[in-house]
Amino acid sequence: MRRNNIRKTEALIMAFALSASLLLTGCGNSTGSKNTASNNASIVSSSNSVDNNNGSSGNKNTNGDSVNENNSTTDEAGINHDYPVMLFSYDKNDTNYEEPEAFNSEHLGGNYGEIEKIEYYSPTTNATRNANVYLPYGYDKSKSYPVVYLLHGMSGTYEDYRVLGARPTAQNIVYEYNRNDMILVSFTVFTDVDGKQESDYGFSDLTARYDACENDVINALIPYINSHYSTKIGREYTGIAGYSLGGREALYLCFAHPDIFGYVGAFEPVGGVVNTGSGETLYGNRGYLLPELVKESGEAPLLTLIVTGDEDPYCRVSSENYSRYMTEHSIDHIFYYRHGGHEAGVWNNGLYNFLRRIF
Repeated sequence: MRRNNIRKTEALIMAFALSASLLLTGCGNSTGSKNTASNNASIVSSSNSVDNNNGSSGNKNTNGDSVNENNSTTDEAGINHDYPVMLFSYDKNDTNYEEPEAFNSEHLGGNYGEIEKIEYYSPTTNATRNANVYLPYGYDKSKSYPVVYLLHGMSGTYEDYRVLGARPTAQNIVYEYNRNDMILVSFTVFTDVDGKQESDYGFSDLTARYDACENDVINALIPYINSHYSTKIGREYTGIAGYSLGGREALYLCFAHPDIFGYVGAFEPVGGVVNTGSGETLYGNRGYLLPELVKESGEAPLLTLIVTGDEDPYCRVSSENYSRYMTEHSIDHIFYYRHGGHEAGVWNNGLYNFLRRIF
């Protein structure tokens, strides 16, 4: 039953996201060799460890992850919800990217947090906009939590990640991997000052209106979340992830604001954030969004994860281009293939693998 529900969800999102045929040209038109392995994964990294120590000592489990010594409170499922004294580091030897059965569904006997719909003022559109805040089970205002911002793709809204199962995905990771509780925030990325709809624009103009989300995210949404919820502030506690056009924006926002974001997940991202040397078509009205991903003596993300479907006709090449660029510029990152096209199954898999490797 759970597997059927997952397939129905994937079919719904897939139909929704692919309804606009403009995406055919949205992710780059370079040619490249196709890898048909269902889980042909590679970790591309330097020798730098990703151990986010906040200054306190902690134990290590057999996977090399930091664990919490303070197990003073547990819920009915036996899960500790005290924030640990030390953040987790991800295990670079873990190259398993297969998602488990029903990973984005609520499990019998599990406990799941609330989803709160909020309104915040958008200085870009001069209007009130909605977002969803996914709270962990046992959310306690006396504690503080890391935050991940989630960005949808073309034709999506702030509700997409509810349908994709972001809440149970994050909570199941807490249960199954003893990861830290986190707050998720999903919002509508399309930002148009003229009040038009996505269908009113061709792909290049549409992309420009996704790029326009930056001001709202940095100067409106994040300050709202930090002032209304109990959050831990700093790049070590803040992640961003997205799929398709949202993946492009997630990459851009993380590398453009390394003081704010420390983790980025890009699931079949549209190209154009930086010149990868591939000669791909540019979209939007700003050319390449960044002259380089990491400035000289600048900070790279603590974790960058990129996944693409091995049969994605739209963004497989742009995903490969980003990975190649990062390799050439010695930027630590994870890149792997998941069997599938430009579809919800790949995005869900990416979110699962991203969340279980941060905080």
